[in-house]
Amino acid sequence: MDNISKKNIYNTPDGYFDGLSEQILQRHEREKVKQISVFKKYAAAAVLVLGLGIYFLNDVGQSTATETNNISQEIDRYINADYWQVEDVLMLAENPNDILDEIILAEWSEYNWEEDDFENNIWY
Repeated sequence: MDNISKKNIYNTPDGYFDGLSEQILQRHEREKVKQISVFKKYAAAAVLVLGLGIYFLNDVGQSTATETNNISQEIDRYINADYWQVEDVLMLAENPNDILDEIILAEWSEYNWEEDDFENNIWY
């Protein structure tokens, strides 16, 4: 026990509390700046990802429309060459009623319907 120092180790250095509040405020400001910069990085990354996503999804949508147009042209070629009949195409379709509705709309959209037309065997 005699080897242990009798010096009071719980004393604070002279002038320690004089600049403590300024040091704490400066540290707090530095941390706030770091948090803002981190937020800016994540916000920039999110905007970049969203922008790229919208660009590629829009590009995919346009290429899908182009592919659908090419497929419909090829189907028309098969039908015109008498390789396929219209019934064959309807059997291959997932929803033939939609195709038939489009055909009816295209064929009959310019016709001026009158009240008597329904009674005169148009649908029979």
